[in-house]
Amino acid sequence: MMPGMSAAHVAKRHQIALNVLYYWRKVYRDVINADLTAPAQPQAEEGEIADLKLQVRNLERLLGQRTLEVAILRDKLGIPGTGVDIDE
Repeated sequence: MMPGMSAAHVAKRHQIALNVLYYWRKVYRDVINADLTAPAQPQAEEGEIADLKLQVRNLERLLGQRTLEVAILRDKLGIPGTGVDIDE
């Protein structure tokens, strides 16, 4: 954009939505201000991976509990189940 030219005029001239122009401008400024030579932060990634592993363990435990509850209810109601024997 040239100084003094409105964003609306530029968007109209290039047949794009005004909000797209603003988004591109924001992304461009973020890239300009980013330090691309700085090393990535592996600690943050490792922490995120540990959190995800914990979430998987919790979900697996919850799934196991629900599967057992369903098997018990099927047994009590006399509904044929999936072959899970809860008396073992």
